[in-house]
Amino acid sequence: MEDDNEDYQALFFTECGELLGDLHEHLDLMLDGAGDAETVNAAFRAVHSVKGGAAAFGFDALIAFAHAFETVMDRIRSDKMALNSDVGPILVRAGDALEVLVEQARDGGGPVDEMVGRVRFELEELAGLRSAADDADAAPVAAAPPPMAEEDEALEETREVTLRFIPGPDFLQRGHDPLRVIRAARDFDLVGAEAEGEAPMLADFDPWTCPYSWVLRFETALPQARLLSFFDLYDDTCDVTVLSDPNPSASAVPASTTEASAPAEAVAAPKPITPKPQAAVPIPPAAEQVVTGGGRTSVAKTLRVDLMRVDRLVNLVGEIVITQAVLAQKLTETDAATSLEIGHSVEAMTRQTRELQESVMAIRAQPVKSVFSRMPRVVRDLADTLKKEVRLVLSGEHTEVDTTVIEELAEPLTHMLRNSMDHGIEGPEERVAAGKPRMGTIRLSAEHRGERVIITIADDGRGINRARVQEKAIEAGLIGPDDQLPPEEIDQLIFHPGFSTAAEVSSVSGRGVGMDVVKKKIQSLGGRCLLVSTPGKGTHFTITLPLTLAVLDGMTICVGDERFILPLSSVVEALRLENCEIERLPDNSRVLARRGEYLRLMSLRSALGVKGVGCPEEEMAIVVDTETNGHVALLVDELIGQRQVVLKSLEANFRHVDGVSGATILGDGRVALILDVPSLVALGASQHFISQETFH
Repeated sequence: MEDDNEDYQALFFTECGELLGDLHEHLDLMLDGAGDAETVNAAFRAVHSVKGGAAAFGFDALIAFAHAFETVMDRIRSDKMALNSDVGPILVRAGDALEVLVEQARDGGGPVDEMVGRVRFELEELAGLRSAADDADAAPVAAAPPPMAEEDEALEETREVTLRFIPGPDFLQRGHDPLRVIRAARDFDLVGAEAEGEAPMLADFDPWTCPYSWVLRFETALPQARLLSFFDLYDDTCDVTVLSDPNPSASAVPASTTEASAPAEAVAAPKPITPKPQAAVPIPPAAEQVVTGGGRTSVAKTLRVDLMRVDRLVNLVGEIVITQAVLAQKLTETDAATSLEIGHSVEAMTRQTRELQESVMAIRAQPVKSVFSRMPRVVRDLADTLKKEVRLVLSGEHTEVDTTVIEELAEPLTHMLRNSMDHGIEGPEERVAAGKPRMGTIRLSAEHRGERVIITIADDGRGINRARVQEKAIEAGLIGPDDQLPPEEIDQLIFHPGFSTAAEVSSVSGRGVGMDVVKKKIQSLGGRCLLVSTPGKGTHFTITLPLTLAVLDGMTICVGDERFILPLSSVVEALRLENCEIERLPDNSRVLARRGEYLRLMSLRSALGVKGVGCPEEEMAIVVDTETNGHVALLVDELIGQRQVVLKSLEANFRHVDGVSGATILGDGRVALILDVPSLVALGASQHFISQETFH
C-alpha cells in the first residue's frame, strides 16, 4: 500500500511540473495583455488541479495556499476582479510561491518560506478571505496555531461518525481519484470504508464515470464541520452526506471555532466567500487538448515512460546499428553471387533500423520549454534583489532536444542569466542616462541548425568592461602586464575558473564560479559556448549542443593507419587535392583556393600526431564548417564513406581528450574516435594535442 502511495505521489509531482509550467506561461500571457478568457481559465485549472492532487496526500500548506490562489483566479475569470498593475505582480509571485511549496512537499516538508507566507497574505486579501484592517497586527507569514477554543474541548470524547461519499459524474475527469481521497481521509481518523454499487457490463462501461459510492466510518473527536470541510475541495464534483453522528450539535460549531481546532496550515481550505461559477472541465491528467480545423477538439494521448527503460531501448538500438555495420562489412568480403541476394535483405534491415532509431530518438526528444519556463522566475527574483527592471523574452520553447541534454541545461542557463542580470543589465537610472529604455531586455531563444541545437542568451546591457577584465586578469596572474590581447580573447577570460570582476562577494555573484561552471557543463554535453560582446550595447552568448548524445551520422576518414569519424553535419564538401590550387603563406602555413575564397588548410596527420609511415601523401581535403571560425579544409588520406555511428562517451570510459567528442565501434570491430571539429580547429594544426601514446 505504501509503495502504491509513493507511486501516486511521484505521478502527482510529475503532473505538478507540467501544470506549473503551463501556469507560468498563461500568467505571462495575461500580464502581457495577450491572453483571453481561455488563458485565464487555463491558469485557474492549473492551480485547481494542483490543489486537488495535494488534498489526496494531505499537503496542507500547499492546499491552503492553492485555495487562496484559486479563489483570486476565480474572481478574475468571473470579472469580479480586474487584472491590473497591482494584481498582476502578485499572481506572478504566487506562481513562484506555489512552485516553492510543491518542491517542499516533494522534499518532505519543512518550515514555511517567508516569501510564501507574505504572498499568501496578499492573495487572501485579494480574495476577501481576510481583511487588512482585521489583520493589521498580523505578520505577513504563516500564522502560528491558535489555542484550542473552549467549544472544542467539549468534543474531545471520541465518537463514531458515518458519512456517505458519492463521486459525481465528472469526478474522475477532473483528475481526482477516490482511492487517494480515502487514503487522505485517514488523517481525519477514518477507520473503515465500505464500497456500494456494482460495475456495469463491459458494453456500458464508461471509464470516466465512477459506478461506486463509499460509506466512510470515522472514530474521531473532531467536530462534524471539521470532517465535512475535508471534502470542500471536491464540493463541486461529489456529494457527501452525514448518515450518523451521536453528537449532531457538533455541526453547529462556528467556522472560526472549527478552524481553531487544528493548526492553521492543517485546516482544509475554506470555501470562497464569492459565489462559485460553473467550473470548467479541466484536461484529463494523461492527455492534452489539440485544436483542429473547424473548431473541433481532439485529444492527443501521452504516455509517461521511465527514463531508464528508454535508455535501455536506446542502447539496444545502438547495438543493432553496430551489428548491421558488421554484417555489411562481412558482405563486402563474400563473392558477388552470395552477396547479391543477401544485399537486398541488408538494405531493408538498414532502412528499418534507421526508422527504429529515429522513432526511439523521437521518444527521448523533449521541448526545451521545460527548462525555459523556470527562467522567468530566476529573472524576477534577481530583478527584485538587484533593484533592476528587466523583462525576459522567450522564443523557440518548442525546439526539441534529447532529454539527457535538457536535464543538464538548467544550471548553465541560470548562471548565464545571473551574469547578464548582475554584470550586463544596468540600473534604471544608468540606462536612462545612456539613452536606453528604463527596462532592460534579455532574450532567450532556441533553434535547430542541422544536427545541433543553438541556444542564445542576448542582453541589451553595458557589455563586457574589457579594461576591468584585463585588470583583474593581471591581478590574478592569468596574463602579463604587457600582454596585448585582442578583444575576443579578453572576453574569453571570464570563463577562467575563479575569475570575477565583482567588487565584493554578494548573494548574486563575486565568487568566480558561474561562467566556469557554464563552460564545463556545456563541454561535458559535447557542446560549445561562444561569447560576443559590444561595449555599451550588450552581450550575446551562443550555446551549440548536439541534438542527441546517442547516435549521429558521420563520415569515415582514413588518416595514416587510423580511422576517424567526422560528424556529417560539419562536412561541407570533399575535394581531391590534384584538382585544387594550394598557396603557401609567409608564415609557412597553407591555404586552399576555392571559388574565389581562400580556406585555411590543416593536416590531420600533424594535428592528431598520427604516423604515416609507408603511407602516400594526403590526397583529399574535407571542407568543414567550424561554426565559429568559418570554413576550414582538413587534409586526410582517404575518404571511406558515410555511415551512422553510435556515440560512446570517451570521458566516461577513459578521460577527456581535446578535439575528440567520443568514440564508436566500426563494422570490422575497430574503435574509431569521433572528432570535435570546432574544438580541433581551434587548437591549431601545429599543436600535437593527441599522440598515439595517449591511448596505450
